[in-house]
Amino acid sequence: MPKHPDIGIFGAGAWGTALAMVWGREGVQVALWGSPPEAIQELALTRCHPRLPQAELPASVRPVTNPTEALAAPIWVSALPTQVTSEVWASLNPLAKRRPELLIHVSKGILLDSHQRLSETLEPLLRVPVGVLSGPTFADEVALNLPAALVLALPMSIEGERAKQLQTLLATPRLRIYLSRDVTGVELCGAFKNVLAIAAGLVESLGLGHNAKAALMTRGLAEMARLVEQLGGRPETVTGLAGMGDLLLTATGPQSRNRRFGALVGAGWSPKAAAASMGEQVVEGVATTDAALALAKSVGVELPITKVISRLLQGEDPHAAVAHLMARSLKSE
Repeated sequence: MPKHPDIGIFGAGAWGTALAMVWGREGVQVALWGSPPEAIQELALTRCHPRLPQAELPASVRPVTNPTEALAAPIWVSALPTQVTSEVWASLNPLAKRRPELLIHVSKGILLDSHQRLSETLEPLLRVPVGVLSGPTFADEVALNLPAALVLALPMSIEGERAKQLQTLLATPRLRIYLSRDVTGVELCGAFKNVLAIAAGLVESLGLGHNAKAALMTRGLAEMARLVEQLGGRPETVTGLAGMGDLLLTATGPQSRNRRFGALVGAGWSPKAAAASMGEQVVEGVATTDAALALAKSVGVELPITKVISRLLQGEDPHAAVAHLMARSLKSE
């Protein structure tokens, strides 16, 4: 690998590793950093991630334990769990000898402490433009090179021609990339769909039927749209890959940990036990639920489905939570 990789990926979980595989297959030089160091050393040795056992790291992907190797890249990709992203980057930032052209994060959530989107907290911290790559993708399928599509939302500080070049750089024959300028909308959709996926798992587990699930997803999209538009995002983002597309996948796909979490809680598990059953996988929708409610309250937006999930996380009986939602006053659509 050359001294300076083309892309530095920070976070060697399933998604960060899957993206490294996709780009590495096209000859892109990738430095993949994560923790703990022992896990990265094992990944470098075996060339196989434990959660992606059927895929192998291409030769152009180098797992590294020293973050300065990844920080030398001109493009940074942050693939860390949402709630620790700011903390990790605060520790990495002093180690960077130069600023990259751009940081692209692939995390989906809203910060619980500040109610900010990741671009809002990372841009002033790192003093670099921050974009987001999001859409309906499961890491295992991407790692296996199955066809997928994502949205690359870039800030306006990245000029038009350069934005198209970045789109081309990150696209592959099996990973189609659509370009957007709606960073706000794409981030909010990626976060909010996890809350709705928890609700979808709950509906499934309680045996409420396909009618209820269809109604949930449709009205959930309405909640998403209200929040996105009130905060400056675009309506077309909600009905595109980052919104409707990601919701359809996460609310129905068997790999969705947010949907599985909701199903376990609906089956009588405590939220704590359901989260613990996921092992090292983070159920991003749990923290996002209350963060989204706080954000919505600050701009006067009502999120009834999200309120039900919050009550569920606080220990309310699942049947009572659903009854509370159904008993709301009738409204026009």
